[in-house]
Amino acid sequence: MKKYDRASSLFWLLLSILVCMESLSLGIGTLRKPGTGFMSFGTAGLLGILSIALFLQTIFKRGETEVYVIFSGTLWKRALFVLASLVIYSRLVPLAGYLISTFLLMSFLFWIVRGQRWWWVFISSFLTTVITYYVFSVWLNCQFPEGILGL
Repeated sequence: MKKYDRASSLFWLLLSILVCMESLSLGIGTLRKPGTGFMSFGTAGLLGILSIALFLQTIFKRGETEVYVIFSGTLWKRALFVLASLVIYSRLVPLAGYLISTFLLMSFLFWIVRGQRWWWVFISSFLTTVITYYVFSVWLNCQFPEGILGL
């Protein structure tokens, strides 16, 4: 397992170096005035640091790491419910508007997926909808679809 970790960490380190070089050619700018390559440079730098950490871990760690199946224990039914609800939400937003669609989505996720009590579902869904609407619509001045009812 160690040899796979070493090889993959070297691959990701090489990729991060290449992305950093390309980001520098695009211009990263400053923190107050970021350039085109700012985000890709930061992300590639973080990837490089993590790949170096993994490489060093494989060198200094004693013994063999245990192998486990990645998706063992995954609750596929819940994952499919969430995926289906997001697809329905994306179709419902233009028709019903942001407020109604988001409230229904959050209610579904809190009730069906998380199994919360109905009063907690209502309060959580309402607060999530109001807070996200305030942050994005009022504070950041984003426009949301109003839907049929104008909400």
